Amino acid sequence: MSQAPSDEAYTLGLLVDLRELCQKIGDSHFRMAAELHDLLRQIAHPSLSDVDKELTFRVQQQAFGEYGETIRTISLNGNRDVAHAAFDAAVKCYPNQRWFLLWGSYIVKKHEPESSKG
Repeated sequence: MSQAPSDEAYTLGLLVDLRELCQKIGDSHFRMAAELHDLLRQIAHPSLSDVDKELTFRVQQQAFGEYGETIRTISLNGNRDVAHAAFDAAVKCYPNQRWFLLWGSYIVKKHEPESSKG
């Protein structure tokens, strides 16, 4: 049984509305992701020495190689348990990346993907 023309027009209208809403969500996601990455870059900026005194734990993604540069810092906090949870979440979400949990300059934990070990 075929739909009546008014039913087809209504369904098409719903699909157009759904597409517009998805586009708005996508645009909002990209904008918020850009804002998040800007804030993370500001946290990684060396002029935040006062923050480093209180928030001594950080979770960082580093490039592969002996002297890998820091790609991003995803957690900067003063709580050991939160730092371990952030590290575990980073490894779970991005298992093919190189992760470090640092306490000041000490390496507390690190994750090296199997493919990078040689």
